[in-house]
Amino acid sequence: MIVFVEGKRYTIKEPRPAILKKYGLSLNDWKEIITVQGYLCPICKRVLVSPVIDHLHIRNWKKMILEKKQKYIRGIPCNYCNRRRLAKWMSLEIAKNIVIYLSKFEKRKPK
Repeated sequence: MIVFVEGKRYTIKEPRPAILKKYGLSLNDWKEIITVQGYLCPICKRVLVSPVIDHLHIRNWKKMILEKKQKYIRGIPCNYCNRRRLAKWMSLEIAKNIVIYLSKFEKRKPK
């Protein structure tokens, strides 16, 4: 899929049909998500050249019906952020604690 972001051309890799099926999405559903995100990773804000589908990790995910799985999709980050910045069991509370932790250091770090 070719997109233009800030006048520059990018090729975004579309997911295979089996991946879409795994998450209960159609290609149009997937395209709508990345369009709403502005073709950017919601974490690092870079163009999604290697996007992945991120979902909330919950019990019995594999047994869940496809329509219900859609409700647990958090978004489509880049592969790097999905693997390195979004922990498998990341919750909003933990993410807020990380912000507090980093903010405290930012205030006292040497300049």
